[in-house]
Amino acid sequence: MSIDRRRFIQGAIASGFSRMAAGGRAPDSVVFRLVDEKRMRPVSARVRLVDAQGREVVPLGHPEMFRIDAQEGDVSFQSRRFFYSDGELRIDPRRLPLRYEAVKGYEYLIGKGEIRREDLRDGSMTVPLRRWSALAERGWYGGDIHIHHIAPETCRLEMDAEDLNVANILTSDFTTDQNQFEGKVNGLSAGRRLIYVSQEFRHDDLGHLCLLNLKRLVQPVKPIQTLHSPLHLRVYDEAHGQGGYVSWAHFPSWPGLESPLDVAMEKLDGLEIMCQLDPREFPIFVKQVVPELEANDGLRLWYRYLNCGFRLTATAGTDKMTAFVTVGANRVFARVDGDFTYQAWIDALKAGRTFVTNSPVLQFTVNGREPGATVQVDSKRGGVVGISASADSQLPYHRLEIVCNGKVIAQSTPTGPYYHAEIVLERQIRGSCWFAARALEDIDGYRKSGLPFTKVHSPEGTLHGNYYGTRRPETVFAHTSPVYVIRDGEPIRNWDDADYYARYLDRCIQWLGTDGRFASESDRSSTIAAFQDARTVYLGRAADARRGT
Repeated sequence: MSIDRRRFIQGAIASGFSRMAAGGRAPDSVVFRLVDEKRMRPVSARVRLVDAQGREVVPLGHPEMFRIDAQEGDVSFQSRRFFYSDGELRIDPRRLPLRYEAVKGYEYLIGKGEIRREDLRDGSMTVPLRRWSALAERGWYGGDIHIHHIAPETCRLEMDAEDLNVANILTSDFTTDQNQFEGKVNGLSAGRRLIYVSQEFRHDDLGHLCLLNLKRLVQPVKPIQTLHSPLHLRVYDEAHGQGGYVSWAHFPSWPGLESPLDVAMEKLDGLEIMCQLDPREFPIFVKQVVPELEANDGLRLWYRYLNCGFRLTATAGTDKMTAFVTVGANRVFARVDGDFTYQAWIDALKAGRTFVTNSPVLQFTVNGREPGATVQVDSKRGGVVGISASADSQLPYHRLEIVCNGKVIAQSTPTGPYYHAEIVLERQIRGSCWFAARALEDIDGYRKSGLPFTKVHSPEGTLHGNYYGTRRPETVFAHTSPVYVIRDGEPIRNWDDADYYARYLDRCIQWLGTDGRFASESDRSSTIAAFQDARTVYLGRAADARRGT
């Protein structure tokens, strides 16, 4: 919905009530209003309407025919259509009674009920939405780092309705919005709604990068690079040189050839753990170079990097390109120190103070320290740490878990109206390690039912997909970034995981030698040499693990 269209609807509503007041005639539409339960002020939200026969009803002023163009402002997924509202929708009274669902992000309960003639007052009905969580009051702000094909005006309307704090629109080789790039926060931003147009840099074999907080675009923006040289290494340097943040795009589906190289060179800031594919599914693209593919989903590939001692923040985005995807359906919450600004939010990403989620709200500490922190322990003083985690969610999930170096060490089952779960424990530290918390819905039931997790815009899917549009089906999931615990100054190392990425790079080198596209043999040689250097890094870390250092 554009700003002009929204103003048209608001004018039509006002005009209808003026006619009723002047002539006493019945209104030609029913006004459906949404307000915040506590403040009783109008709130934007996303609404679905269904009549007594189960047919979806289109509010007045919205197009009868659904279009996938993300600029349109309405969304449809899993055969369910929703309409964005800035607080009011007009409905043809002849369609009553209707059932409604109203969704506003993760921290408002999903509103459900009926619109009946007998419940109307002065031709209208007001529905309060209850905010049950207030993360921003504790400094946590949620963002979508990966959005395409949407104008800032439409994005602002949708992020208001989805209760999203930060929207990163990424121009790229396949988009036509390079003129929207400003190198600063967009002018439609205000308060707790910040929009920044930045860039996705792509190579379909090497991998895709989300470049945030750019002050100038990294060239070339167009066309997409097809040769396998130059590598992404120079992209990181240019982005970081202007204060940028770099996250690997849609990592579970597309780990790419170059991610082990870039991680080894410590260029990469974070991994988009939630985007395009459920993180417990297996890579779809360039899977020919991923060793033991059937046992290494996106989540485990991240854990393997962490077990080699590399610190990679968890980030999340939607890769929204059409109106089949809702902005902020996956988001990363980052805890900001002090005033909320875009730079402060980027600084929080850099510090690793994050959790990613598609509904559950997580809290997690080790010795009172939050994700991203380093806790030093001395074995001579006992080496015990205290761990605390909790999760609450508007959508049900099955378990809250604590993981240590990728292994589950504790779990709890949620109960109550907000599916609350918590874990408190002490842990003896016998070697340097990392801890994180995660909340998850069981995935096996969906797999047994034959749900195609790799299918784009599936007409049927998961519980999460009933309320949030994602590119492929996702289960209810959330995960914190790690807290790193260093015992006696020893680095985190694991021989098996370091050896795994050495073998990953072996396969990349073999592929580049036979299938890589280069302008010259010298380019091929220098590219393969860079991969060999990265392989040496992993072999060194494997040797560290063997020595126990």
